[in-house]
This record gives sequence, structure tokens and C-alpha cells, in this order.
Amino acid sequence: MTTTTPPSGRPAVTAPGFSAAEVAALVSALEAEQAALYAYGLVGARGGAPARAPATAALQAHGLQRDLLAARISVAGRRPPAGEPAYALPFEVSSAATARALGAHVETALAARYADLVAAAAPGRRREAATWLTRAAEAARRWGAAPTPFPGLPERAPSS
Repeated sequence: MTTTTPPSGRPAVTAPGFSAAEVAALVSALEAEQAALYAYGLVGARGGAPARAPATAALQAHGLQRDLLAARISVAGRRPPAGEPAYALPFEVSSAATARALGAHVETALAARYADLVAAAAPGRRREAATWLTRAAEAARRWGAAPTPFPGLPERAPSS
């Protein structure tokens, strides 16, 4: 945000410029956060007692992140898309192990969306997007995802 001082003497806040690519990356990240909220409800319900507290914490964190992204999209002059009532799952979630795998899958997918946002963000907003990418990569590891040298960028992983 930039501030200017109008004749009234009080600073006025104006929104910074957002490129079309940055807005598209924000929308993509918002859609992934909305899907994450749905998924974490299942992780908590089907993951057993050990998954309930981390899934509840993830629900709270992703709800806040969803709201932040929606606000950014609004500031950029676009209407944030509404979440869906349900989302297709990448696999059946019927056990504690598959619930943990869903948590890892969701966070890995979020890391990819945040990597796209890092690439599209204006220089002053890249650090924040990189922090979100790091957070998602760390959460994916906590849910059991394998470490990757370039989280969010599977195409950069060394070939075997």
C-alpha cells in the first residue's frame, strides 16, 4: 500500500498495482485454500485421535489464509470466487493413513500454488508469498510428504 497526503492533511491509502498474472495466482491459491478446508474436515474426521488436533489447527490456519487471500483479491479489484460445497478427492480417504496422505497431498498442492504466486507477485509481495510456500512445504512434511529440493516446483527435482 502506498500513502499520499491529500489537502485534508490525512493520509489516504491507495491499493498497489496487481498484474493480471498476480491476480490469477491469488485466485488459484484461494481456490486451493478452499479445497484444503474441505479436505482437513475429512482428515480430522477420518484420521483418528492423533490427527484431530493438527487437522483442527490446519482448519483454523487455512480459514485465516482463505480470508486473507480473498481480501487481497478484493483489493486488486476482483471479486473472490466462492468455495464449492464439496471437492473431488484425489483418492479414497478411509483410514488414518489415507487421511494423513490427504493432508500431505493438500499441502503439496498448496505449495505449488504458492510457488506460482511467488513467480507472479510484485517484488514487494514476493517475500510474503515465499513465506506461504515455505509454510505449506513444512506442513506437507509434517503430514508425511517426502522432502523435495524445490517445494512447489516438482519439475526442478533432480532426475533419477
